[in-house]
Amino acid sequence: MSARDSEKKPKLNNRQVKILYCIVKEYITYGKPVSSQQVLQRSNINYSSATVRNDMRRLEFLGYIFQPHTSAGRIPTDKGLRFYFNSIQKLASDFEDNSASISLRQTAIVADVEKILKVTAKALSKVTMTYAVIEKPKQEKLLVKHIAISPISQNYFGVTLVTDLGVTVNSTVYIGHNFTHYEDLQQRLNDAIKGKMIGEIKKGLKELKLLNDHWYNEEIEEMLYILQNVFECEEENRYVKYGLEYIVSSNALNWQDIVGLIKHTEDQDRLKNLIDKFSHFEEKVIIGNELGIEDLKNFSLFISGYKKFDERLGTIAIIGPKILPYEKIYAYLKYMSNRLSEVFSKR
Repeated sequence: MSARDSEKKPKLNNRQVKILYCIVKEYITYGKPVSSQQVLQRSNINYSSATVRNDMRRLEFLGYIFQPHTSAGRIPTDKGLRFYFNSIQKLASDFEDNSASISLRQTAIVADVEKILKVTAKALSKVTMTYAVIEKPKQEKLLVKHIAISPISQNYFGVTLVTDLGVTVNSTVYIGHNFTHYEDLQQRLNDAIKGKMIGEIKKGLKELKLLNDHWYNEEIEEMLYILQNVFECEEENRYVKYGLEYIVSSNALNWQDIVGLIKHTEDQDRLKNLIDKFSHFEEKVIIGNELGIEDLKNFSLFISGYKKFDERLGTIAIIGPKILPYEKIYAYLKYMSNRLSEVFSKR
């Protein structure tokens, strides 16, 4: 049964919803269990303490809050946090962080894609005090504008591929023999793959038909194989990340939580699996156990995509403790996602 279905039956009355909101906001703010007395002091609920206690017991019975130990107040469960987030009616749609906005706009004028994403990740992490992860534009959807091959030293060549968005793929390759036809090869490769999508090229790189078959010798075959490896190496550096220090310094997490997050974000394959698992959503917030990963049960993941017009290029993710200001972080994420989409749609 989904979280949404579980919230339909039985239904909470307005007073119980207010009490739940109060408990969640108090716990997010102060990080301590919330008592019935605090609910009465910090809300506009004009009922007796006995009524509030009864409602809190009902909320606990329904799984929205729980009591960590006898005589303590209550804290929200994942179900309580989900209900709270889903019930938020108005986000700060007019939000605009001027410093982040100016920084991104100035960078977008002159910088390459990697610089833009680094500035965005840093700004997003600093204003939310969370861990920001931004996926670089997916290679498969990028068009090749130019390939340049240049000698660096004996047997070493630099290969630079430039795409329509300004994304560059760079690699130094080693050719174990006297390779003197690199300029001709550069021209022939440009004739063959300029204007094509990288995804198309990667599928058939080894079978590229060059204009003159007699040129398809051992040297060119080796170079094409190396170019294929250039794409694969770039996939290993797929994400821009910033803000791990905010996770390490969080009072809401223990060392085991931090180790679990590092395990799933520093390992490229695990991070890819985590992002890809939810990247089909336009926007999504996944709370605690909803992630389906024991190591990350005390975290929340915010997901949003950025686009070029209607084509999704990549994913922005915010990772933080599951007790955090959801409205604020969700609004920041939407804002930055929209700004990145504007930048790439103008390129």
